[in-house]
Amino acid sequence: MAEVSDIAVYQKLIEIADDLDDMAVKGATLVGNAALTTAARTVRGMAGAVYQHIMSDHDQPMDS
Repeated sequence: MAEVSDIAVYQKLIEIADDLDDMAVKGATLVGNAALTTAARTVRGMAGAVYQHIMSDHDQPMDS
């Protein structure tokens, strides 16, 4: 199985969160809307953690 880069993981998580937000807008019930909104927020938090990891790798001095 091919490796997946951190940036690809970040992009996919953002895509999933956007899809969950879109579904929440169309939610038929308050409970469904709350569940989807909470899930989107959680996934965005995961994406944020991946993004911070990516950026921290760029802050490290390069070994020569």
